[in-house]
Amino acid sequence: MSDLQSASAAMDQPSPASSRIDGLDALRGVAVLGIFVINIIGFSMPWLGFSYPTLAGGDGALNYGLWTFTEIFIEGSMRGLFSLMFGAGVILFTQRAIYPDGPIKVADLYYRRTLWLIVFGLVHAYALLMPGDILLIYGIAGLIVFPFRILSARKLALLAGFIAAGFMLHDTFVTELPETRRGLEAQAIQAMIEAGDEITDEQMDKLGAWEEETQYLRDYDTIIQEDIGNRTGDVDTVYSTNASEVDVSTEGLTWWVVDAFMMMLIGMAFYKWRIITGERSVRFYVTLAVCAYAIGLALRIWAVWNRWDADFSPLLWLEWVPYQVARIAMTIGHVGLVFVLWKFFSSSLPMRALTAAGRMALTNYISQTVIANLIFTGVGLGLYGALDRAQVYGVMIVILAAQLTFSMWWLARFRFGPLEWGWRALTYGQGSRLRK
Repeated sequence: MSDLQSASAAMDQPSPASSRIDGLDALRGVAVLGIFVINIIGFSMPWLGFSYPTLAGGDGALNYGLWTFTEIFIEGSMRGLFSLMFGAGVILFTQRAIYPDGPIKVADLYYRRTLWLIVFGLVHAYALLMPGDILLIYGIAGLIVFPFRILSARKLALLAGFIAAGFMLHDTFVTELPETRRGLEAQAIQAMIEAGDEITDEQMDKLGAWEEETQYLRDYDTIIQEDIGNRTGDVDTVYSTNASEVDVSTEGLTWWVVDAFMMMLIGMAFYKWRIITGERSVRFYVTLAVCAYAIGLALRIWAVWNRWDADFSPLLWLEWVPYQVARIAMTIGHVGLVFVLWKFFSSSLPMRALTAAGRMALTNYISQTVIANLIFTGVGLGLYGALDRAQVYGVMIVILAAQLTFSMWWLARFRFGPLEWGWRALTYGQGSRLRK
């Protein structure tokens, strides 16, 4: 066999199972660091900076380019990776159920572990000032997803596909199209007024409702200044503002839980297909990444281009319909890319650092919140709204570099991350040896 044939055959050989856990941890490390790329914007600047880069986050090619990059490659997909990891973790955690006394014991431990995750989420959201917490959402979704672990990979993937289709139908006919119709009708009524035509009370009410709905686009300067004042005020003001934002996000809890549940199903399917364990061939992961990115990037670039072209008009709707398809595709593309890199560079310093960060995902996720609030809110330095997007990402790079370094240092001396150890102790009702 020629060298070329040997190399081709080697690419198609599964990797040994011994590398499985480290590969999962590396993927989890990418997720926990990547999600901070999005979260730090919420910590550091008014919420308009998420969807309206021309209104908050600074102007100029660099700031606009950073928003465009994160919107295409990062937004939603890192949360998706986290959800996939959780789904795979459900099966990993419950594998002991194959033993005679396993099922009841494993179910007891699993639900105890998941309920404690909900507690972590509530503390994170309210006490540690993270209104966009995902731990509470994952805890609730985790309670629901547990029985589905016994389904075949095909059935899990099909169920996730049905949910994604449901999201598309909902976004089309319940959210986006009705909003667009209201906006177009309001524009027509406004044109009638400008032309001197008489309008009915009902039409006036519709125009008033639309103007109220889009008031933030006209009064954004006032909204931004109020937001900065609330976030950089005294401790009581910061906490009361955070509590009100958590309450607002809780109203949409069902959407977020179903979103997480869908991705957890995909994670369980990928585990059963040995995709998310890193056991498939390099050729497989290259093909997976190329195909998934072809779909995800096409949809994301098209959507972002149209939003820029329309100056982020609230009348846009079609761009949001394939959101879940694009997010799922980008998430799967990231899985393929990470495992391609893992196959070749698993022993490199960057991969070892990502693996360490992934093993301490809970500690790193929550510490990101603590550090960011100490920098940006009135609890600490009060730099909220003072930095543009590029400067914020400069701060982020320093934080993530510190987390990677600390994770490696800590795990060279201890068996678990600090919060991981605490979560384990609460789950099992007793502490385990921490030092190596």
